[in-house]
Amino acid sequence: MARKNYSEEFRRQAVDLYESTPGATVRGIAEDLGIVRGTLRGWIDAYGTGKKTAPDGTRTSSPLRPTTATPHA
Repeated sequence: MARKNYSEEFRRQAVDLYESTPGATVRGIAEDLGIVRGTLRGWIDAYGTGKKTAPDGTRTSSPLRPTTATPHA
């Protein structure tokens, strides 16, 4: 299967869609866009703000981006 190339604009819009849609999941957004979940997760790591819109419409920390780095022992 050929590897698809997505524009930076598409990637950023996908991340914005995930972060701004109340209650959205990576799985749901990836399925809607026809992309693999791991691809979207990588884009969230690269372009995400670390914030997410909760189902009640409030902004909260994204479960995908820890607020502080934890050192590995």
